[in-house]
Amino acid sequence: MEEQSVVSPLGSVSLRKVAQGWEFASEKSLEDFVWSALQDLLHLRPFQRQYAVMGEVCDILALTADRRLVILELKNIEDRYVVQQLTRYYANLLEERPFSDVIDYEKPVRLIAIAPSFHRHNHIDRQHSRLSFEFIQVGVVQDDQFYLELKFENDGCPPVRAVLPYQESHLSRQSEDLANVPELLIKWLGACSAMEQQAFLRTRQQILNFDSRIQEVAEAKSIQYGTGKTKLCAEICFNQSQQRPVLFLWLTLPTYWVGSRRTEMVGRLRLWLNDGNLTHVGHVSQGLGKMRLKEEWDAIPKSRWPRQALLNNLSHRSHIPVSVEGYARLSLGIEGCSEYLETLVSIALQKWLGKL
Repeated sequence: MEEQSVVSPLGSVSLRKVAQGWEFASEKSLEDFVWSALQDLLHLRPFQRQYAVMGEVCDILALTADRRLVILELKNIEDRYVVQQLTRYYANLLEERPFSDVIDYEKPVRLIAIAPSFHRHNHIDRQHSRLSFEFIQVGVVQDDQFYLELKFENDGCPPVRAVLPYQESHLSRQSEDLANVPELLIKWLGACSAMEQQAFLRTRQQILNFDSRIQEVAEAKSIQYGTGKTKLCAEICFNQSQQRPVLFLWLTLPTYWVGSRRTEMVGRLRLWLNDGNLTHVGHVSQGLGKMRLKEEWDAIPKSRWPRQALLNNLSHRSHIPVSVEGYARLSLGIEGCSEYLETLVSIALQKWLGKL
């Protein structure tokens, strides 16, 4: 039988090159993609992600057409304990029976482990379990383009492929342009799309070209731009869970409105980029913060949401960033900007200059 091929609606994925070829940059990246293409890949309706039950968190809960529950556990590497994990999820869900109006608990539950390979212990555990487990091998295949490939144990089931929206990094081929770029930043940019890579590199160049006194200091977890620890204009950190670099600028806080009587305060703002375009900002005084985009909160069970009062305000206590259009209009007095990232970097540089 021939391979089947599907297309995921996901905008982009994070991959990394390894000795054996390619793999997902993180387990979250793998989960994001499988969730987005689950209906086409396995003919299952995605139902819940990262669902917490009795202290355990299930990667994905899905449903068949006849309301049968399917529990999926995804691994980016071989894991000898995946059968035990699925067993606990099964026991917890059958004890609590959540969503009983949607799930038919009278029907057998499907337990699916998806991983690049399976350890000998996985097969032993499955052989001696009373439950039934499905093992599906996942891999990244580079052909005319990049694909996720699922291989099934049943020889009668052909492999399934889904096109991965990924463009191989060309950073390594730009050695002359990147001669002075910190190796850490090049590594962080490896999982980004070409547009994201160029956005970060343009921003870096804009900052360093502004004033010869600006220093670029690369440390283990961040790259800082400014003069000393107390006079920074920008910082790049790495989000380990999302395998993405994150840009911060020292700008006017969103709590200040142009024309109001409030005192204008400058602080560390996190910037959210989508394919190199700036979409949201939020005040994060240190680290990566707890803010998430609204669509990220929507994918999390409401039982794990913070208090409603903290969900959406303009301070550092907010759990949702503000749109860059609203921030630029209300806090900076900018209307109809065509390039928000470059504009905000310019403003941050002027704020830095004023501190000298």
